[in-house]
Amino acid sequence: MTENDRMEQDQAGNFLHRADGSSVSQAPVNDRVVSLTAPGSIAAEQYRSLYYRLERLREQRPMRLVAFTSALSGEGKTVTAVNLALTSARANPDRRILLVDADLRRGQVAELLSFRTRPGLSELLLGDAQLREVVRRFKANRLAVIPAGQPPEEPTQLLASTRMKELLRAVREGFDEVYLDLPPALPFADASILGTLSDAVVLVVRANATAGKHVHQALEHLAGASVIGCVLNGAAPASTPYLKSYVR
Repeated sequence: MTENDRMEQDQAGNFLHRADGSSVSQAPVNDRVVSLTAPGSIAAEQYRSLYYRLERLREQRPMRLVAFTSALSGEGKTVTAVNLALTSARANPDRRILLVDADLRRGQVAELLSFRTRPGLSELLLGDAQLREVVRRFKANRLAVIPAGQPPEEPTQLLASTRMKELLRAVREGFDEVYLDLPPALPFADASILGTLSDAVVLVVRANATAGKHVHQALEHLAGASVIGCVLNGAAPASTPYLKSYVR
């Protein structure tokens, strides 16, 4: 590790203070970020429920770094990770919370939050940007975000690199909670690589769309990772009539 890398790790806890004004998102977020656009909705309530379930698990075991993946693309893993990170930031204004878009093939966090996409994680891992250049702040809360950046030629190699492992060690020390948005588990090895480096992995499954065999295959691909459960995404409100009668 170079001296510059050590300096970056030592300053991990100062990400938010070093993010300049141009790094603060001011544009409207995507409508799917319901934790902000529709905080009174049934969907937003479900993200709060997920957050408090994770909090209870944290009382039993260390879970600083939580990763989200799915069997295939289009199941809602990114929307889930973004909404959960924002829900946590809103519930805990004093906590240092980081959201990392580690889907270097098809990163969507920046689009959902109206951030510029570059520089991001890929530029950092390639050595083309420094840590302070890739971190964004979301408006006035303490949520920090690292977007995916430009898709690289060999994303799996970057995510398996020593530089990535050093980054994860640094953010563990600098943040109270870290959420990783991983690529889908079945098409690529990326999720299994980063899943084993995470404290917990959540598998997002789209209701009435994801085949059961694909869920089982994804779990097999994630062998060695600590998969703590699944999130059923896209279920109709009619499937939760009790909640529907209380949420307006």
